[in-house]
Amino acid sequence: MVAMERVLKELKKVENEAEKIRREATERADAIIKLAHQGAERIISDAVKEAEGEVNRLMKNFEKSMERLHEKSITDCEAKIKELRRRAEKNKRDAVELVFKILTGEE
Repeated sequence: MVAMERVLKELKKVENEAEKIRREATERADAIIKLAHQGAERIISDAVKEAEGEVNRLMKNFEKSMERLHEKSITDCEAKIKELRRRAEKNKRDAVELVFKILTGEE
């Protein structure tokens, strides 16, 4: 019986040691998972900041592009107005003569 008691005692020691190892492994796994979550959150946060920066950069480029397009449109319109005024001035005498002829019945 003494041998059996020693065997049981040794088994109990082994069980206790196994439980201790399991508990430590669980704690380490939990710590690793926590670190992984923190790392993932940091990566996501960095990605969001980078995406926001990229969106801001693209918006600034778009705004500059729209400003250039707006300025070109204004320049083109001013050139067209200038041309129309030049043509109107050039044709003013002929137009006045035509209106006068219509009013006097010559045309």
